[in-house]
Amino acid sequence: MSDGSDYERKCAKDCRVLSIQSHVVRGYVGNKCAVFPLQLHGFEVDAINSVQFSNHTHYSHFKGQILNSEQLFDVYEGLRLNDLHHYSHVLTGYCANESFLEKIADIVKEQKSLNPKLLYFCDPVLGDNGRYYVPEKLMPIFRDVIIPLADVVTPNQFELSQLTGMDIRSEADCLEAMRQLHSLGPKQVVVTSSDLSSDPNKIAVYGSTSL
Repeated sequence: MSDGSDYERKCAKDCRVLSIQSHVVRGYVGNKCAVFPLQLHGFEVDAINSVQFSNHTHYSHFKGQILNSEQLFDVYEGLRLNDLHHYSHVLTGYCANESFLEKIADIVKEQKSLNPKLLYFCDPVLGDNGRYYVPEKLMPIFRDVIIPLADVVTPNQFELSQLTGMDIRSEADCLEAMRQLHSLGPKQVVVTSSDLSSDPNKIAVYGSTSL
């Protein structure tokens, strides 16, 4: 049996993640909280920021820039021209621009053609607690274009409801919505938070793998 150090050595050699998510100056969300833990576990991580904000959008105010598809293409094309665009994993999260999200789909398709074993982890960030954090017009792009490419998708209860069109009020509703999400393509679905626990002080999390 190999130990943890063997795993970390293999990751250092073979595992490189392209992480396309948000960046904030103050706080820890998106790339700010994804890159370092992955590096600690032995992954090389190349980060592209979808936005650069002063702080996350739960605050009363935030300032910064939202990248578009041309800016994403410029950065990715630089990697490609130097033959630096080879990855074992792609991770995507917060995005605030339609064209940027559509360009992510093009990148994932190319990555899967370069490496058929590549795993794509999609956090379909839409919102939480009954409200959107991003433009609502991003939802159908996630549902129809992005999620069918994903191997693993990690919505919260609100996002699962929006992506499936289901009103999720019970565990049975949640499981059915997860089945519907599986039907779009992802083999693994993890509902990262919900209010379905019988204990109001606990958050229920659900995971499912299609066979």
